Amino acid sequence: MASSIATFFNKFLYLLIILLVHLGCFIFTTTTVGGKKAPPSKKRKILPSSQPSSPSHPKFKTHKALSSSWHFIKHLLSTKSCKTPKTVTAQSSPQSTATASTTTVSAAAARSLVSLTQADPDRKPPGSCPESDISADTNLFFPLRNDIFPCTACGEIFQKPHLLETHQTLKHAVSDLSGSDPGHNIVQIIFKSGWPESKPSPTITRILKIHNSPKILAKFEEYREVVKSKAARHGALTRRRDERCIADGNELMRFHCSTFLCDLGHSGDSSICSQQFCNICGIIKSGFSPKLDGIATLSTSWRAHVAIPDDVEREFRFMNVKRAMLVCRVIAGRVGSDSDDPEKADGGFDSVMARPETGVYTRLDEEELLVFNPRAVLPCFVIVYSV
Repeated sequence: MASSIATFFNKFLYLLIILLVHLGCFIFTTTTVGGKKAPPSKKRKILPSSQPSSPSHPKFKTHKALSSSWHFIKHLLSTKSCKTPKTVTAQSSPQSTATASTTTVSAAAARSLVSLTQADPDRKPPGSCPESDISADTNLFFPLRNDIFPCTACGEIFQKPHLLETHQTLKHAVSDLSGSDPGHNIVQIIFKSGWPESKPSPTITRILKIHNSPKILAKFEEYREVVKSKAARHGALTRRRDERCIADGNELMRFHCSTFLCDLGHSGDSSICSQQFCNICGIIKSGFSPKLDGIATLSTSWRAHVAIPDDVEREFRFMNVKRAMLVCRVIAGRVGSDSDDPEKADGGFDSVMARPETGVYTRLDEEELLVFNPRAVLPCFVIVYSV
């Protein structure tokens, strides 16, 4: 028993001596070696806030020695390594994948004719942008807030995402395309190309780009997918594949003429009104309304212009009625004629081309396309003009 106690005491004494020698190596260090200044230690980097005022101060040496000794003891006792960087990398990989997929989708959308009508990148869906929150990574002295949704156009702050969406829909619904904008010239050419040379040439007052809300855009794309899937099923059953419908839902550019009462887009104003009989503002705000006889869209601006009586502006002058042309994207899908089965779903058609020989319509010609689902029509530009 006595021998075991002596052995234990000797081992403890040896460990104590080794520890004292180790401490002595750090306490009794010299600043010069052979008359030259010793190189600085590169083992630890001490923050400026924790350093004493002078490196030669005794407190600095004692603090450095104790810190190094404590680091040495922790190194001997530690058995696990930190794996935090691997965890961070694993967590960040889904974000990089989502960014790559978003970039791919944006590049595909920019290749269509309607690249001018794509949503503004600065106009982000409410509630989906992390820029609205104050991040702790950028500034540790600001509190975290997850209920701030700023408008990227004017900077106004909202507490709810639906309030921001309503604000953007009403106050930033349109933007004026100036003459120097390439989109202005393209839309002007498209509008005037369908006007007969024998008729008086229209005078364009202004061209406005419509900023459709995320909900309206989502409904338009959802309807496209429905038409594509239905065309694929129909092709599998009848062995007659409609490649255009399967590819993009048979998207067309069409015109729709209507009237408005307010000063839409005047002097750069981007807001819309809430008047009941202002048709253009109502379409911009909520999209087209469903109609039993279909929503009329025309292939040329002239055909859309004559669809409204010439004297409508004169008769309703007291209401300040003016006309405007909407340039729309239309998912036509499978197109039938008005002599076919009128049941849209049962007949397998998504839209109908009106024919003059039926005698049912008086002002329609073969270039009028009737769509029965309001989600199929997306207004993109407003052309305010006069003849």
